[in-house]
Amino acid sequence: MEPRNTTGGSAGLMDRVKESAASQLGTQKDRATDGLGSVAQAVRQSTQQLRDQHHETIAQYVEQAADQLERFATRLKERNIGDLAREAQDLARRRPGLFIGSAFAPGLLGARFLKSSNDNGQSRSVHTIGSAYTGGGARL
Repeated sequence: MEPRNTTGGSAGLMDRVKESAASQLGTQKDRATDGLGSVAQAVRQSTQQLRDQHHETIAQYVEQAADQLERFATRLKERNIGDLAREAQDLARRRPGLFIGSAFAPGLLGARFLKSSNDNGQSRSVHTIGSAYTGGGARL
């Protein structure tokens, strides 16, 4: 009886999982870059309103920001997922503080946004509960 070679099957499965993940990440990257392009276009359109209101200096700064955003989206679109992963690893090795901060900041902003959204709903429910216990006369 010959021993079974199970490593070939699991390696094939891992390759398929990696390919699937890379494909999905590529799709998400394309969506993100398209979104960045849309944001750059919207920002660029706002410059016309600023110029109409005689805010030429501000319009120039906004135009420059839109240009940079558009260049970033183009560079991101031209790179593949492997390149982006290698660049992220290099950044993490060279400047770990910056890497951790850039990973932490969106999470912090997202948590802050969720907390502020939840606070609005929570204050209404606390008022309702307080009204039920006090006969509706007292406010919290």
